[in-house]
Parts: sequence; C-alpha cells; structure tokens
Amino acid sequence: MVDYVVIGGGVIGSFMAYELTQFTSKIIVIEKEEELGQVQTKHNSALIHSPLLVPPNKGKLKSKLAQKGNTMYQTLVDEFNVPHLKNGALILASNDKEMAILEGLYAEGKQRGIDSKLLTPTALQTKEQHLSKSLKGALSLPSAMTADTFALCKTLEKASLERGVKFHKNTEVIEITYENNMFVVKTNHQENYKTTHIINAAGVHAETIANMLESHVPYKTHPHKGEYLVLPKTYKDFVKHTLFPVPQKTTKGVLVIPQPDGTIRLGPTSNSQKDLDQANVTQEGIEEIKKTVNMMLESVPYHTVERTYAGIRSTINTDDFYIHRSKEYPNFIHVAGIDSPGVTAAPAIAKYVTEDILNLTNKKL
Repeated sequence: MVDYVVIGGGVIGSFMAYELTQFTSKIIVIEKEEELGQVQTKHNSALIHSPLLVPPNKGKLKSKLAQKGNTMYQTLVDEFNVPHLKNGALILASNDKEMAILEGLYAEGKQRGIDSKLLTPTALQTKEQHLSKSLKGALSLPSAMTADTFALCKTLEKASLERGVKFHKNTEVIEITYENNMFVVKTNHQENYKTTHIINAAGVHAETIANMLESHVPYKTHPHKGEYLVLPKTYKDFVKHTLFPVPQKTTKGVLVIPQPDGTIRLGPTSNSQKDLDQANVTQEGIEEIKKTVNMMLESVPYHTVERTYAGIRSTINTDDFYIHRSKEYPNFIHVAGIDSPGVTAAPAIAKYVTEDILNLTNKKL
C-alpha cells in the first residue's frame, strides 16, 4: 500500500514524484518505456519558453504555470546541474505588419512584467551573423533557454530514489479498479499496486488511463505530430539564440533551437494525427521546416542534417491544461493536455498539484 502512484515518467511525472517526496516516501512511478522521458519529453524542442509567448488567452492555467515554471528554471538548472543554454530567444519580423505585432507583444510584456526588448535591423544583425538581411527587426526574450530534458528526468529520478520513490519501468498499466477506499493498479507484469491516490501523468495516453476508471472522461485526446531536423555539433556556432517567426494564432511555428549538446533543432511542424504511438517524418514536413527557416536564416547547411525525428504532443480538445481531481474519484488527479509549454511549466505543474489540488502545503515531512 502506497500513498501515490504516478502513472507516466516523462518530465511531468518525474517532477511530480520529486515534489511529492516532500510529503511522503510512499510513492511509485509506473513508466511503460525502458527509461524515463522517452516519449513526449525526448521528442520535443527542449525549450524553456519566455512566458510572453504563453498569454492568458492561450489558456489561463498554461499562462500562469509557464510564467512560474520559467522563473523556477532560472535557478533549477544550476541546482540540479542539468546541461542547459541560457541563450535567450529572438522573435523575427519579416515585414512591417509583423513588426507591429512585435510592438504589441512588447507592450504586453511590459504590462505583465516580462522582460523583452525591441531590436532594429542593425542591432539584430549584431546578434546573429546568418540572419536574413530582409528582416525588419525582432523582439528579444532573455529569459528563454534550452535544457537537456532527458538529463533532467534522470536527475529527478536519482533524487527521488534517494528519498524512497520506487520506479517501475518497462511496465504498462492495464487495469485500474477502486475498492475499499483504495485504487488497485494492475500492470502487464501481473503486479497489483494499492494506493490512496493516483496522479495520471500519462501524456498522450492520459485519456486511455482515465477510461480504465471513469465512466466519463472530461476531455478528448487530439494528438498532434511535430517533425524536426537536427544539425550536427560541428555547426554549434551557426546560431546562438533560439529563433522564432512571429507566432500564429494556433502555433508558435517552426523554430531554430540551439541545444546544450551543440546540435541545433529545426522544427517542429504541427499536424493532427490519430495514432497515439507512432510518428514519422515526411517529405512534406521537411519542406515546411525549410520554408520557414529560410525566411529567418541564410545559407542553412541542410546537407549536414545528422538525423530527423518526430514526436507526438498530448493535445486535448481544450486550449488549456486539464489539471483537476476526478469528478467521480476525487483522489484520482488528471494532469492532462500537457502539450506546449509542458516542459516550461513542468516544475510549476508539480507544485500546483501538491499545493492547489492536493492541499499538501502544511503537511511536509
């Protein structure tokens, strides 16, 4: 019998387990892959967004937790010794209309207390030598960074293990029942785990897990695929900052994202799909990436691309994260719809669950 079973060992589940160790050591994490962070966490941009790119009209909870998460990462990556780049980001304007949008974002940032700075074309060219000469200017976002999310999960795992958490990897949940005021979680290894609480952090499979218990799941999964190209470490100085086009209504667009290991990720695309587990890279996706990147940069060394990959985002049928107690089983906690900016918000999501959902603030060990 344990106090918490966390289902899902991505960056959300990893932070969740670590945060819960302040209140109990009786915690189990169940992860269906051989290692933590192998699905959505590994196949994303590894980007800690500036909160300016997550306004309240994109989801009030997303906005709140992205802002808090960004603040937490400024010291967290150093405390945990996680490989990272505190390199900032630039949103690039290709025309006067886009420059006007950036001026609006700058004004919004001032109002929300978020650091940003407008750059002229001349100032911009001193920041990055390979930028397109036709750009009209940019908005600088100094709090953006990238972090090695796989290393982050491993660090959180190690710290949680030292505090008594048990991790069951290569283990899949196949059934959940509720009896005698406790949940019984059955796995593919014929093991039953009894617990008083379940944290459903199963990413794209959150709805699947919830359906094992609830008669009505209050969200629907609408998975989206993101495709990427990766430039090798030999071109680590090609770009210094994370580069954004001006964000569109539904997406932040295709980005250029320098990584702590020296590689540079180009992507992602964003296309809906039905499959929850398989995502492939397409020629159409590659061309879409190149089309957007070519508007921002000149002489991109596509011939050196060392690998491509695609990931699936756990998008649901609402704009915001869905982090709530189950209406049928109050000790079953939904942590669902954690798509972008999920990595950014992850440490703040864990605190939100413990403090605002579970009300554990005054129950520390």
